[in-house]
Amino acid sequence: MKIDRCVSLVMLGLTLILMGGCQSDRSVAERISGSTIFGTRIKVPMGTQLDVRLGSSLSSKTASVGDLWTGTLAKPVVEQGREVLPAGCRVEGTVVSAEPAQRGTRARIELGVRAVRVEDRKISLRADADPVVAGSPRVRNIGAIAGGAAVGALLGKAIGGDAEDAAKGALVGGAVATGAVAASKGYQVELRHGTTITFLVSKEVAVLVN
Repeated sequence: MKIDRCVSLVMLGLTLILMGGCQSDRSVAERISGSTIFGTRIKVPMGTQLDVRLGSSLSSKTASVGDLWTGTLAKPVVEQGREVLPAGCRVEGTVVSAEPAQRGTRARIELGVRAVRVEDRKISLRADADPVVAGSPRVRNIGAIAGGAAVGALLGKAIGGDAEDAAKGALVGGAVATGAVAASKGYQVELRHGTTITFLVSKEVAVLVN
């Protein structure tokens, strides 16, 4: 009986020691992941605004779903008084949808953010934006090219061939564009290099901040 009791006590002691070691290891891991050493993890909540400046031009005529594009963050993202994503960091995304102009229809293109690079770290991040549709007010707001004055200028040039006629065409372009689109294959959405598009984060993500 005494031997069995001693054995039980020894086993209990060993179990407590092992449990204590595991808890100690967990505490170390938690301190590391909790960023005592490497920094602090700050959450970027869903709905956070990302203003992204495109690094290249995109067109509804040539873009395809899944095409990659890059840009830079135009404004920093600040959470809890800390700069989580600095302005100028690289943004990577894909073309979510693209529809070229067809006869009597309006072209459109939609982009999505998939990652952000801060220094040498790649952070998976999903953010969405409304599609850009040819002829919509949003096209003018973001400075994209989608017919309008551009179409009018072409019509003016075709009519007279000189700068004055082209200017007149540009002035009436907005009114004429609808008829021009109905009689042709339509006009494309052209997102120029440097165009700034606003995206909204669609899923919360934790970012390590030094």
